[in-house]
Amino acid sequence: MKFGKQYSFYQIPEWSEFYLDYTSLKTVLKLIDNRKSKRRGKNKLKIKLLKIENEEMKLSLNSSENSSFINNKKEKNKKKEMLKKIKDISELKNNEKLNYYLEFYKSKLKIVENFIKNKIKENKIQLINLENKIYENKINEIIENKERDELGYAVSWKRALSNIYNIISWLHSYYSINILAIKKIEKKTKKIFLLNDIFEIENNLIQINNIFNLKDYLSELISLRKKIKSIYSKHFSKGNLKKASEELEQRLIGTNRIKHLKLIYFYIGIIISSFLFFISLFYIKPKEKKSFIPFFPSFNFFFIIIEMMIGIGINIEILTRYKINYIYIFDIVPDKRLGSIEMFQNGLLLLTIWIICLILFKLTLSFNFFLNQYYLFSLILNCFIILFFFLPIHFMFYSFRKGLIKTLINNFFPIGKNSVRFKDFLLGEILTSLNKPFISLFLSYCLLKCKKCRNENIRIKECNRLTISSLIILFLPFLIRFLQSLNRFFYTRNAWPHLGTAIKAFSGILNSIFSWIYNNYGNKFKYYYICTAIFSQSYMFLWDVYIDWGIGRFFSKNFLLRDNITFSKFSYYYAIFCDIVLRFNWIIDFLNFSFNIDDEWKNFIFAILEAYRRIQWCTFRIENENINNPEQYRTIMNIPELPID
Repeated sequence: MKFGKQYSFYQIPEWSEFYLDYTSLKTVLKLIDNRKSKRRGKNKLKIKLLKIENEEMKLSLNSSENSSFINNKKEKNKKKEMLKKIKDISELKNNEKLNYYLEFYKSKLKIVENFIKNKIKENKIQLINLENKIYENKINEIIENKERDELGYAVSWKRALSNIYNIISWLHSYYSINILAIKKIEKKTKKIFLLNDIFEIENNLIQINNIFNLKDYLSELISLRKKIKSIYSKHFSKGNLKKASEELEQRLIGTNRIKHLKLIYFYIGIIISSFLFFISLFYIKPKEKKSFIPFFPSFNFFFIIIEMMIGIGINIEILTRYKINYIYIFDIVPDKRLGSIEMFQNGLLLLTIWIICLILFKLTLSFNFFLNQYYLFSLILNCFIILFFFLPIHFMFYSFRKGLIKTLINNFFPIGKNSVRFKDFLLGEILTSLNKPFISLFLSYCLLKCKKCRNENIRIKECNRLTISSLIILFLPFLIRFLQSLNRFFYTRNAWPHLGTAIKAFSGILNSIFSWIYNNYGNKFKYYYICTAIFSQSYMFLWDVYIDWGIGRFFSKNFLLRDNITFSKFSYYYAIFCDIVLRFNWIIDFLNFSFNIDDEWKNFIFAILEAYRRIQWCTFRIENENINNPEQYRTIMNIPELPID
């Protein structure tokens, strides 16, 4: 998605006319560009600029109290002036173009500077007045020996302080997105002027930035935030600055989630009661002893998808709480994004369907319900998956599903300069953790197609995890990551980290192949598998920690982490421990433990653990992307603050 669309989303509607006019600046730059040979394109740009200026002029005229006749006259005059201005822009000399653009740029920057300066000044005065009123109120209470009305006191003063804090937070968002827009437009400016052989632009832009120096306002906004927290903690949280900060942030984000939570609690109630009923079924003596395992792969895959959905919801909740701008990082269409509540709701809805189908499956299998057609419930789940993701109608978050499928297609065909973005890379990594559940899905279709399997409640040789089809599914996600890495290396020419990622993906391919060979042909290939598994998983673990999470720095002020961290230190150490343990859980196969469980159950448990590891990995990978730019997916380092709903 283009920056212009995201820029308009981040704008606070009440302040929209005071943001940097990114569209007008970009349009003027295109008019200035000598390389535009087609006159027709120039005329379109002129009309576009005229429309932009005309809309701005109408806004200012509507706010005034002049008569309609005067307004129409002014509008006509303004149009004539604008036509004169833009008529010969492309025919100006280089220095004239430069001067024209710089004056235009200055005028737009002046609007931003004046607005933020006036707002800071206004809120400073309000904060001083409010602080004085709080002190006066306290003194009056002491003199008059009155009991404080705690409720009235909290409602009035807390609300007043929260309102100022909210405005300062909005100003911070206003500042960060404008700074990003300035950097974007400066990058375009340098490119256009240099391509048109105008070399003075660099120094001129530096001079303009020195004149306005918007960076000074950031320190003022930060100090104002600290001051509000200090006043709040002094009067309302008994000097506890952390508590004051949490209360102010909670008031800023809002807590209007009661309706959503009611539905979530309803699903949880159904799931718990259904699960208890399912457990009780194992203690009831069935009419026939039929195995639960052959058709379990359908339930296996579906459950892992649910776990990933709920995990995404948890991730979004964490990222939102710590103000990590996942919307910008993933280049999501802002109006079509899903929040944590939506992910929880959909995940729990699918989990409710899953456990109901599982109960019906067990009842039919054990007590011959529904004419003994027990396989139908695994078929229902498979059909539901297809409908949920591929139904081409505006139902159940159509835009989200469409975007996910597009990203999935990009993963299979990483061709072109911009085909591998951050969201493609992340989905590619997630797919490497879902290769075994995908084999479960393949097995479920194979078993449903097999009439003998359905009638005799068995699994034939063609429907197991040791077929050639299973091998392809096993290493295909790693092959996708390998091709993505080569794509990034080809277009960026950066050997590090892209060739390193390619080696990581290739080691995953080798590990998958030798794992399949060992399981198929036994001890003959045991040591080949162990060697490739140790190398592959060790390399992946080190890459997770050092590159993807950006931690493991020996000389950091935070032991074995990095200087700039978002979460608590314990959470990073816990993530490192979990990652190494879960990456090496395959060692259990070589230990002499006697687990009296079917391989299908073991695969299911390992798939759940791997999905958990990947969810955890995603949290720290996105947090690192918010702070650093480890694989150069962004041309500009700055990421704006997460917008406040």
